[in-house]
Amino acid sequence: MPATKNDLIDRYLHAVKFWLPKAQQQDLLAELAEDLHSQIEEREAALGHPLDEGELADILRRRGSPTRVASGFIPEQRLISPAMLPVYRLVLKIVLLWVLAPLFAFVFIGPIFSSAHPGLVILDFFAEAWRAGFMVVGIVTVVFGLIDRYHAKWVDKWDPRKLPRVPASQETTARRNDFAGFISGLAAFIFWACLMWHRSEIAFQGGLRIILGPIWSQAYWLVLGLTLARVLVDGFSFLRPARTRVTSWIRIGLAIAVILMVGVLLRVGAWIEIAVPKISPADLTKTTAWVN
Repeated sequence: MPATKNDLIDRYLHAVKFWLPKAQQQDLLAELAEDLHSQIEEREAALGHPLDEGELADILRRRGSPTRVASGFIPEQRLISPAMLPVYRLVLKIVLLWVLAPLFAFVFIGPIFSSAHPGLVILDFFAEAWRAGFMVVGIVTVVFGLIDRYHAKWVDKWDPRKLPRVPASQETTARRNDFAGFISGLAAFIFWACLMWHRSEIAFQGGLRIILGPIWSQAYWLVLGLTLARVLVDGFSFLRPARTRVTSWIRIGLAIAVILMVGVLLRVGAWIEIAVPKISPADLTKTTAWVN
């Protein structure tokens, strides 16, 4: 049975009503109904005959779906206002990139290299990282939504005299970092080259001796070479501040080499032995295991 004109309009208005705030439903529906009847009358006057079911459906279809029409009557709402978005993004980056990522790397990097099934550890890492990241994003979003809803007035309470000073240029900061890296790397290179050369143990007053494991003599030249390479790169970057693709790739290669070396060291497990006078063998074993 074909629908009548009033039947289609009533069904359309009823569908829109479901999505409208209850306190404003009657007023908004009356405004919408009046507008629809005006469009229908104008269309009928232009065609010279009453609209049939298909022509009326076309008018309603062009007006929009009930949810879209209802959204036009409702004021736009955001979970987080634009004024809070920069702070929200900054906090989210800090939590995810500078807190969560290093924490997970620290917790999982050891088991990845020491486990008999590193693939399973990697899968566990991604599963736990995804779950923790999902929870962190949800918690931070809810907190900022509540702050924005109830305590957003502090955004407009600011004093120009308390604004931070303009930081140094990026090039100046990079040169300072390169110089600091050159000095610290040079000190590490001298320490490793002189104090660790053919050294098998480190003795302290009171009879305490730290006996280095065989891995340190095996990794001596590798550590020395990586340290020297980093010193040269930082020194070159300090003298020639212009960053090039070559120096960037060298830094990435050195970082990968350090990660691989750390992985080898983690697989060894026993790096040192401790010799302490007047201590029981059981306590000495526990102390050595704890230090390693």
